Amino acid sequence: MQLRDAERFLSDLDTVECCFPDTWGVFVGRRMPAPVFLRAAERGISMPNAPFAWNVRGDIDAVPFTNPDTGFPNMHVMPDLSTLRPAPWADRTAFCLMDAFLEPGGDPHPLDTRAIARRAVASLADTGYEAWVGPELELYLTTPDGQPLYDDHRCWSMTLGAEYEPILGEIRSTLLAAGVPVESTQTEGGPGQWEINVAPAAPVQAADHAAILKYVVKVVARRHGVRATFMPMPFQSVEGSGHHLHESLRARGGTANVFAEDDAVFGGYLAGVLEHMVDLTAVNLPSVNAYKRLKDYTFAPNRVCWALDNRTAAVRIPAGDPEDRRLEIRTGSSDANPYLIVAGTVAAGADGIARRLTPPPPIEGDAYRDDALERLPATIGAAADLFEGSAFCKDVFGEVFVETFSLLCRREEAAYREHVSDWERARYLEPS
Repeated sequence: MQLRDAERFLSDLDTVECCFPDTWGVFVGRRMPAPVFLRAAERGISMPNAPFAWNVRGDIDAVPFTNPDTGFPNMHVMPDLSTLRPAPWADRTAFCLMDAFLEPGGDPHPLDTRAIARRAVASLADTGYEAWVGPELELYLTTPDGQPLYDDHRCWSMTLGAEYEPILGEIRSTLLAAGVPVESTQTEGGPGQWEINVAPAAPVQAADHAAILKYVVKVVARRHGVRATFMPMPFQSVEGSGHHLHESLRARGGTANVFAEDDAVFGGYLAGVLEHMVDLTAVNLPSVNAYKRLKDYTFAPNRVCWALDNRTAAVRIPAGDPEDRRLEIRTGSSDANPYLIVAGTVAAGADGIARRLTPPPPIEGDAYRDDALERLPATIGAAADLFEGSAFCKDVFGEVFVETFSLLCRREEAAYREHVSDWERARYLEPS
């Protein structure tokens, strides 16, 4: 969209929600009167770069890139007019994403996760292919005080779905009106757990869709007097919530599914995803809580493998028409930054194609019982060590991001280790 088109689009609107994803994929930004936004679309805006340094709670942690010695300086952000769209969750309002730069006319900010995703897409373009990515997100709806909204845990229950259709129906219609192509919503296997499926799109656009979805779900839920959470394991002994990615390839400029007709390209992409899966765990599972999802028999993968239509595997090839052949990459947790998990998988697949890698044979049966398979790291600290030591991750995400994100992950683990929980008090306060 050009500036003149944006002027016409905003002629009957008052406000623009203008934002960008922080390190954790949460939108931060400003609401602007439409005329002010149009000026910003021409010149950009100066904003603090603290959102790329703070932890998941928004506490600003000094990191080498931005700290008291550097003065926590500002960066330059520019509205991406290709993302300007209606914001049907608000009156007379539009929505637009922004990209971050070190300075006006300068390089992309090294911690801007949309820019990181774009670089990953460029690495795949070098192989002659374009990715097609469909996000699949799980979440819990809870009471205002964070308790399960209901006790039932039947997957795909139409009766239960009908009871909560006023909420989920509004979520679907709001997302569709905002240009997010939702395909379905359904109950999942936890008490109050839901899944939302989104039609495939180009990688950065797919990540935009997922990030907007997470924002809209929370806004709509609150209007209905409930809470929505993408915390991976909000309750004990329930199913965790994931962020699965369905991925296939097209020849650059084409529409046909390359995976349906080229086994070598399919195998190379798959092999790359598997080879780099362990090193990418930190961005796939970015919280202490996400690792509690990795228990056996939770439908969350914890071993590096692939299989045909097998939900115990990390990469599942769904059954169906050969024209729909795709990878369902099941490693991401629901709290993962959509841009980072898309960047990691697309770059890994591109690496596999470029190096003509061959995947191992598919597993058969129960992956949880196969101790010969390589396991994902069990803690966020171990994942951060692998992420920081990976030459591949430094190439994909950049050394500044790898250094910063690894440090934030370790601090998250340290905060967890220092916290005295109710479980500890109940168990150890007065032992018999």
